[in-house]
Amino acid sequence: MQTAATARAKLSEFMFYLAVFFGLIHFAAVIFDVAGQFAQQSLGKTLAFPLKSSMLMGNTYLAMLAAYVGEKEFRRWMSAPEGDALTPAMERKISRGLVIVGAWAALFGVVVLLRDMGRIGYAPEPLIYTFGEVVAIYFGTNVSKYLQGKSLARAKEADARAADYSDRALALARATGSITNETCQREFNLSRDQAYRLLEKMEKQGMIKCEGSGPATKYVPAANAAESRAPNARPTPAP
Repeated sequence: MQTAATARAKLSEFMFYLAVFFGLIHFAAVIFDVAGQFAQQSLGKTLAFPLKSSMLMGNTYLAMLAAYVGEKEFRRWMSAPEGDALTPAMERKISRGLVIVGAWAALFGVVVLLRDMGRIGYAPEPLIYTFGEVVAIYFGTNVSKYLQGKSLARAKEADARAADYSDRALALARATGSITNETCQREFNLSRDQAYRLLEKMEKQGMIKCEGSGPATKYVPAANAAESRAPNARPTPAP
């Protein structure tokens, strides 16, 4: 059965290859434009190609590329994966992103060189615009990765500080009979999620037990929980 994550991954791949399709057409059109100029100015020949570079084709390609990158960055921030380890799939995506930027950079460099050498008359405007936007998208993606990394680092640091409150939270629970998420937020200046993770960790360690549900949820010391489950329990007499 296909999961939501699998469906999103397939959609992301489809958008990537759609961007590649339009990108290859645009890339070829720019090359044909430059080749036509080179043949006319350097060889004195006229070459006519059916495919011509245009801002419309460049904008179409950039729209597909931006849609793919934007969707990927949105999912990255929403999922906020823990850890810095890269999966093979992530490494491939990083590599192919570098290939795209490198290809446009190489083409741009060759065109500028040919223009400076007088072999062509001008650098096609769609190429200049596309190269600038591709670099901007790549730079923006890396800035997004950096900011997310800083955000995750701050969250981990906050969680680490929250974990240090275990003993104090247990002492408070013993003193008052129970402790709640709201109490942890108020006493230790934690967010709701941090307080939840603190209580969850303490429960897994057997320090406290959860009682109730919803707004009435509270946590009592493990020993108190064991006593409260059967305060009047008596051994069943043998038949």
